[in-house]
Amino acid sequence: MSNLDYGFWEIAIEKYGRLKLPTFLLKSLPETEREKFWVTHGFGPHIMLWTETAYREQMEFLNSLNRNIIENKKFRNAFLRNTAVVECDNQDRLVIPKPLMEHYKIEKEVVLLLDNGKIEIWNASEYHAQFDMLPEELNLLNEKIHSTHQHPPFETF
Repeated sequence: MSNLDYGFWEIAIEKYGRLKLPTFLLKSLPETEREKFWVTHGFGPHIMLWTETAYREQMEFLNSLNRNIIENKKFRNAFLRNTAVVECDNQDRLVIPKPLMEHYKIEKEVVLLLDNGKIEIWNASEYHAQFDMLPEELNLLNEKIHSTHQHPPFETF
């Protein structure tokens, strides 16, 4: 990664279902990882957009699973269902496959979350419904999580 490993953007879906990746998001990725992505089901109610490096890491994990164990095969097949390679055009736009857009109810507004080469694409309403919190709620969650880990909690609000 270059400057930014994490980021949050709210953007509108353009005509014909095109998604314009924010310039700052693209500049946060290594130059070699800005034009081609893998799009898959997410681990939750969102779509995943993977850089090549992140996707290769995920595939190494999937390939390490014993395919003779039905649960492993089921996970692998579900993850790979509707997986596609997408490329940005010269205006940094890409098209998410229609089955994924429909499954995750992506229509007009989306939230993009960048997390170390993995980009979550959320229906904006769904994202806000799940993660909008009052400062007190965030503080309680922070305390709970940090009480189970060795790191001291962040300052409270």
